[in-house]
This record gives sequence, C-alpha cells and structure tokens, in this order.
Amino acid sequence: MNSGAWRTRSRRAVGLAAAVLALGLAGGAAATTGLALAADDAGAAELTLRAANVRSALGSALFRYADTLHDIATVASTPALPDTVARIAGERLPGAHQVLVIGADRRILAEHAADGSTPATATTLVPEPELSRAMTLAGQHGRLVASAAHVLPADAGLPGEQRQQAFDLVAPLPGAAGWVIVSVRAGDFLEATLRSAGVTGVQVEMTQKTTAAAGDSAVLVDLPVAGSAWQARVRPTTPLVGAGLAAAAPAAMIGATLLSLALAALVLRLAPADAPASAPAGGNRRRETELAGFAATASEHLHAPLHTIAGFTEILLEDATGLDEESRGFLRRIDGATRRMLAVVDELVTYAAAGDSALKPEPVEASLLALDVAAAHLPGPSIEIGELPAIAGDAALLRRVLDQLIGNAVRFVRHGAPALVEVRGHALDGGWWRIEVADRGIGVPEEQRERIFTPFHRAPAAEGYPGTGLGLAVCAQIIALHGGEIGVATNPGGGSVFWFTVAGAELATRPLESVR
Repeated sequence: MNSGAWRTRSRRAVGLAAAVLALGLAGGAAATTGLALAADDAGAAELTLRAANVRSALGSALFRYADTLHDIATVASTPALPDTVARIAGERLPGAHQVLVIGADRRILAEHAADGSTPATATTLVPEPELSRAMTLAGQHGRLVASAAHVLPADAGLPGEQRQQAFDLVAPLPGAAGWVIVSVRAGDFLEATLRSAGVTGVQVEMTQKTTAAAGDSAVLVDLPVAGSAWQARVRPTTPLVGAGLAAAAPAAMIGATLLSLALAALVLRLAPADAPASAPAGGNRRRETELAGFAATASEHLHAPLHTIAGFTEILLEDATGLDEESRGFLRRIDGATRRMLAVVDELVTYAAAGDSALKPEPVEASLLALDVAAAHLPGPSIEIGELPAIAGDAALLRRVLDQLIGNAVRFVRHGAPALVEVRGHALDGGWWRIEVADRGIGVPEEQRERIFTPFHRAPAAEGYPGTGLGLAVCAQIIALHGGEIGVATNPGGGSVFWFTVAGAELATRPLESVR
C-alpha cells in the first residue's frame, strides 16, 4: 500500500485498528500472566508434593528406628545379645553408623558397626557432651531421646567439608540398667531412606531446626526427632512443570502479538478509504469484493488458533488443581479477551459469506420470525411485535437481519434506561413491504446515517458499547441480495427507526433481483 493510500485511511479505521491491537495485546498479557501464574502454582504444588514425600519417607524411617531401639532394649538381658543386635540393626537401621548397648556402669555390652566400619576396641563408653546429655535425659524421663547435632568421634579426623552433622538416638534399658544408642550421620540416613522409599527429583539437607528462610527454590520440612527439632531443606533437581506448561506463557504472548498485529493490519487494509465524491461506482464495487476476500482469508487463518486458546483456557479453568482465585481470575480474563477476538473474526466470516450467499427465497412469516428473535432477548427489554406480513426471502438470512436490528435496539440504550423496542410493517407499492425496528435508544446523528452501514464504521455515540462495526454492514449486504434497501431515521420522541424493504410473499416465485 503506497503512502497516499495510507493517508486516505480514516481516523476511525486507525482508531479501530489500535483498539483491536490493544485488545489483543491486553489479552496476550493476561494470558501470559495467567499461564505464568498457573505454571508457578503448578511448580509450587509439585515441590510441595515432593517435600511431602520426603517428610513421609523420613518420618517412617524415624519411627522404624524408634521401634528398633525399643526392640533391642527388650532383649538386652539375653545371652546372645551381640548376635541379636547385629541381626536387628542390619535389617532395620539403614543409614546408621553404629549400635551400642551400654550398661548402667557404661560398659559396652554389645556393639555393631551398621555402616561396615571397624568398631573401636574400648570396653567402656566415654560419651561426648551431646551424647552424655541425651543419656541423662533418657534415664530421667524413661523415653527415647535424640542428642543435639554433633560430629561423630569416628569422623573427627576427616577434613571439614567431609564431616556430616550427626545425632544419637538413646533409649533407656528396663530398670535403668543402661541404654541402647544408635549413632546416625544425617547425610547417610537421608540417602539410604530416600533411596529405599523411591523418592527422586529432590536434593535434601537435614539440619537441626533454625529460623532460616527456605529460599526461593526450597521448602523446609519440620522433622520431630525424639524430642529434638530438626528440619529438611528440600530443593528440586528436576523441572517442576512440563516443558509444555513452562513454554505456554511466552508462546501465548508471541501468538497473541502476532494475531493482534495481523488483525489490526487487516482492519486497516479492509477499512474503506475516504474516497473522493467523484469516485466511480465500479471502484466501490471492486473495493467491496476486495474487502470480502480479505475478510474470508483472515478469518480462515485466525479462527482455529483463537478457538485453540479458548479451548485450552476452558480446560485449565475446569480441570487445573492448585490454582488460587487470582490465577483463575487471570484465566477468566484470557477467556473473555479470546472470545471477544473470536466475535470479531466471526463477524468477518459472516461479512465475507453474506455477499456470496446463495438465496433460498420462499414465503416467510415475518411475525413468527420476529417473535423467535425477540424471545432470544427476553426477559429484560420490552419488545412489541406488531402486525407483520408474509414476505419473500431467505428465512435464515432475514432472521439474521432482524436479530441484528433488535439486538442493537436492546443494546444501544442510555445507561440505566429501559430498552423499548417495537417491530412493525408498512405496505409499499408493487407488493413490497417496509419492516421497521423502532427504539428509544441513543439515536444516530443525521451525518452518520449512511456511513454506519459501511464495514467497521461506528457512530461516535456508540463508543463504550460492545460491537465490531460489521453487523449493520452484513445487514446491508443481505438486504441488497434481496433487492431491497436499508436505512435509519429519527424516531419521534427519541431514538431511531431502522428499516429495510423486502418483497411480499406473492413475489416469492419471481427472481428477487427482477421484482423492483
């Protein structure tokens, strides 16, 4: 399109194109935000689920440890104690360092290295401070107690980065005869427990509980360990959401931008130029043909992707779990914006098809047609159907005209005012009829009465009301196919009277283009 042609585009067309672009980009932004929030929510839900699996596995393992200590305590007086401890520990204490049975005089009654290390040769236990305090508490309260975190004596000679936090589980023997002690390295306990439970996709660090925050990509899980507060810091090691959901937000923005630009460019291309008064009628007809062709092509390429967006949005609204109300609000905005764009495309489809529709003329009871249309708009407005004739035409197309005119009469009213609509008919010469739809709405200024029937044109008074600027253009095409005329006049007392002419039923057997 050359620069002169661009300059002839009306400001109204530019404004409509800008509105279409803004609507599309706003819908794209809402889609992007909503899908990003949905992905974040899905990721958070998945991380929470993984953390719950970690907590369940560790909790079960700690219960198993507690039961094992009590079982060992009950057999502490048997002669085969060392063999019994070795058998029980090997089966039920994965990840443990060693098991000790200590007498009240702190003599070592039985010892088993659960991790395969070589036990110390000492015959009497000299506990480190953390273990000593745990033994005292276990004896005083007669229950299982966990020591504070410390480094095991066996690991004291390791480099600092290789030393693990560890703890001891201490259970008293019956009659205060001593203690059962299991020493546990937190890292080894985690690895063995999570592997045994089949928990994957996480990195877990177990420490005594602090007030530290979890961090952006971690969840803190509280672990009560025999009266001592520990926590597991759970981080994901694999993606929390699928590649499709992760890519959905940027894809939605790119798609919405491309669709919006295409539709805005289409509006500019299709909008009628402010042609000079001397422009020949043939040029206008070529322009209309070109307009319909572009509308058909554009609608064909835009319809499917918009329906895809609307369909997936509906699925997310119905089936997605874990979404908060704010995220659902964004999805509802995506759905609304997409369906508004679909309405524009549907109007383009209708406009493109109307000019080439094959008429199926037959006698049509206009009163029944009007009653059917009015019923679709009730309850709410007051719609009065007067005496209407039997007319000749395509019932489906004429119903579309009445639906558009009655729908406009119901919609374009002053805010807070009731919609009052009257449909009536007047006989004309030659067997023709004039069908009128009168309203008490916002009215149409005289200088706009011809232009509102051209594609994409909307009167200034219609700003703020929903619409695409194609509905009346479709009506004009349909009535032209029937050989009639369409127009609008002032309704005495306020509002407008939209009218169209159509042949009476007695002319249905003659070609409509020859009856005028």
